[in-house]
Amino acid sequence: MRTIVIILFILWLAGCSSSVENQIKVEKPKELEVTIESDPKQVQINEKVTFTSTVKYGNEDISKDAEVMFEVIENGVSYGNLPIKPSANGTYQLELKFSEPGEHQVIAHVSYKDLHEMPILPFQVME
Repeated sequence: MRTIVIILFILWLAGCSSSVENQIKVEKPKELEVTIESDPKQVQINEKVTFTSTVKYGNEDISKDAEVMFEVIENGVSYGNLPIKPSANGTYQLELKFSEPGEHQVIAHVSYKDLHEMPILPFQVME
């Protein structure tokens, strides 16, 4: 009888420890995902181009509480950071025209919580 009680007690402990292990889930930290693209893809002098950045934290679209700035670089010269307000569904937009041909870049500087991302979109402005 005593042996049966000990065996049942051991089985009970084993069952409790495995159910505790099953209840503890390690949550992966969410990542800040930022993309940037232009419309049109081929940029012409004095043609309006819209730059759109999409910001996600995990699967969640971020359209508030993020600090978003676009840095414009024309032929190696930075024109500084322009603060951008959200459009909708985690998108941020900037419309520009370029008067000089050459190599250009737009960098989306995005800060959210303790994270910072800055994807770069290089492109050519054609005559």
